[in-house]
Amino acid sequence: MLKEWRLLNLGEVPWKRTQSIYHALALIQEELKTPNTLIIIWPDKPFVCVGLHQIIDTSIDLENITSMKLPYIRRACGGGAVYLNNEQIFYQIICREKEYPKEMQKFYELFLEPAVETYRHFDIPAQFVPVNDIVAGNRKISGNGAVTYNNSKVLVGNFILDFPAQNMSKILKVPDEKFRDKIASTLEERMGSFRYFLNKIPSREEIITEYTANFERSLNIKLIDGELLQEEIDKIKEIEDLYDTDDWLYYVEKTGREKYQQKIKSGTYFTSIIKKLPGGLINLFLHFDDEKLRDVIISGDFSLNPPLVLHEIEKGLRGTQINYDAIRIKLGSLFDEKNVEMPGIQREELARLIVEAFDKLKK
Repeated sequence: MLKEWRLLNLGEVPWKRTQSIYHALALIQEELKTPNTLIIIWPDKPFVCVGLHQIIDTSIDLENITSMKLPYIRRACGGGAVYLNNEQIFYQIICREKEYPKEMQKFYELFLEPAVETYRHFDIPAQFVPVNDIVAGNRKISGNGAVTYNNSKVLVGNFILDFPAQNMSKILKVPDEKFRDKIASTLEERMGSFRYFLNKIPSREEIITEYTANFERSLNIKLIDGELLQEEIDKIKEIEDLYDTDDWLYYVEKTGREKYQQKIKSGTYFTSIIKKLPGGLINLFLHFDDEKLRDVIISGDFSLNPPLVLHEIEKGLRGTQINYDAIRIKLGSLFDEKNVEMPGIQREELARLIVEAFDKLKK
């Protein structure tokens, strides 16, 4: 007998619900013993969604977002800031961690196969590309992220019916407005959608029907139409209230810290370094004092498990001597202690970045 999963084909919902639902269901799956669940959903209005580990002010253009009358929110998984609307269909997977691959890379590969096969069904030459992309030709056609909460693993992704390159370029923070058009043209060149590849976009029903059939085949399971429990609805509302608080929206930021490079006194420096790695953009804000790492803020559009462990890693690094081996060993100890996984980003790469920033200051 095939293992049964619950299917919540919810269609259009209030925009905030598209983010709160998977977070809430993962948090209480173990407690309620609810089945593994596939959610199909899209928002009733456009909004801006910031990755869990991003700094708001350096990631999105709040002035433009306000003028566009767009709400914005921090989601419960990693990745970068995005413009989301009803020209996308979101698939959201919540499953017990122990039942599927623990390694994030294998998890992505398994659970993105149904989306890849769905695109291929409609003659779009999709393929999975590590860490977590689905591409066709040289164009990205689906954005995906994964995270673990309370022993439940979550994967969120989308089918892009039509990609809003202009709106996407407007919501991103840029160093100068002259870069805005360049970003838009780059997005046009590198992003794909059903509209780009096909003369006619399939109906939502056609895409969902094909995707759910592929999901059953790929996972060797049976999807059963279901409904939200009252306890889940209550938890969703609780999460939505949390999302409205500054504690959640600005959880990465620390009061009084800005991105700058400055020598305060002999041996004391503040600086930052940004690096694009296979797993995403890493942005480090660093405080060096007497050749020790006094403080660090880690942000960016990467994925991380456990999801809310960054501050513990930052705290654990304080006081470490600035040399590659010391930082690498300290990071290794922290990663092992907290069971940290950053797909596409190695602890050795983080150690090298910290030392690189310090060496540049000393020259």
